[in-house]
Amino acid sequence: MGFKPPLTREQLVEIQDRNPGSADVRALLWEVKRMRALVLYADQLQRMLGTLPGPQGAILDTLREKLKGEPCVSEFPRLPPEA
Repeated sequence: MGFKPPLTREQLVEIQDRNPGSADVRALLWEVKRMRALVLYADQLQRMLGTLPGPQGAILDTLREKLKGEPCVSEFPRLPPEA
């Protein structure tokens, strides 16, 4: 059994707007925010690592593929390389 597609920031805001008084929804959204921050840290790390040999490289390649599909990575503003 796989995962459902990841939610965008806009979709998360819509969920919050539909449940303005729910402490449970608020708690879950804070957890989602925490996990999205962790994904961004993983993305920063993989960008710094370059290419790795052997099994470590295979794991890093898999991580990179997974991160490509994460909305929080594509939604996060980035400085241009020359900055």
